[in-house]
Amino acid sequence: MYFHLDLDANANYSHTRQKVLRFMYSSEADNNWLKIYSENRQLFARFFRQRISDPEDCEDLQQELFIRIHKLDQQTNISDPRAYLFRIAYNLVNDLLRKRQRNAHLSNQTADGTDIAEDTYTAEATVIDRERLKLLEEAIASLPARCREVFLLRKVDDLSTQEIAASLGISQNMVEKHLRKALADCRKYLEKKSS
Repeated sequence: MYFHLDLDANANYSHTRQKVLRFMYSSEADNNWLKIYSENRQLFARFFRQRISDPEDCEDLQQELFIRIHKLDQQTNISDPRAYLFRIAYNLVNDLLRKRQRNAHLSNQTADGTDIAEDTYTAEATVIDRERLKLLEEAIASLPARCREVFLLRKVDDLSTQEIAASLGISQNMVEKHLRKALADCRKYLEKKSS
């Protein structure tokens, strides 16, 4: 089935985006991965916007995700395809952020390779931060498995409670319960270790 979209009337669409949309609405898009992508396209767009401020980069990431999905094997057996696609999106964001960080580091160096920015962070502050981080890692490791998984998905992967509930097959109320327990348990652990 082919749906005609008058994309040329909207100057905001780039040429590549027009091709992607035309493909998605053509009969060639009977691929299950592409169906999942098109059903969740707005969620992916929001996912990128929450992490990347530049709209052009967000659009590029969306297109890169589409390309990666298009290359996936139809026969690939994944238990939770939607979560798998979000993992791909997450990895794309991380790749972009690492690239930006690498470029920023290179731009902060002089021709002879020395850093321009002075490091005012003391060795003592570094040691204190490492100790705090170690305590936090211990606190998180002490959480029950499901509670820890929910906590990490929310705080590290920055997924919404709705996205976590969908990917784990539990209710949003249960996700919120796990998050409250994780925060309370971590707080207790850190207070106990600090005393």
